[in-house]
Amino acid sequence: MKYEGWDYLDHMVQACDELTECMNGIHSVQDLKKSVLTRRAVTMCLLDLGELFKSLTTEEKAEYQSNNWQHVIGFRNRAAHGYHDLDFGIIFDIVVNIVPPLSRFLKEKQKTRGDDNV
Repeated sequence: MKYEGWDYLDHMVQACDELTECMNGIHSVQDLKKSVLTRRAVTMCLLDLGELFKSLTTEEKAEYQSNNWQHVIGFRNRAAHGYHDLDFGIIFDIVVNIVPPLSRFLKEKQKTRGDDNV
């Protein structure tokens, strides 16, 4: 079976939760820059989210009235092809300002879908 769109919802929520866990104790760009393990973990979580979000259809993305999907997908593309030149200020901004509302939306979506999708 080919998975598409909301078939990955549980994975999307998990990636958001893991990203939140990775950022525990990180309060600034400087904190993020200090830890190579945190930088790598956060970047990997964002890459994963971007890849998962790419599976959403235009209609599914329209359920969340924001272009935040595109920010995460765009980051995924940038990180995958230019990891050596990432701006951790942008990464921090994505994690702090873009991912939390997306995560809340995904968790609401998860609650409202039927058990047949689990």
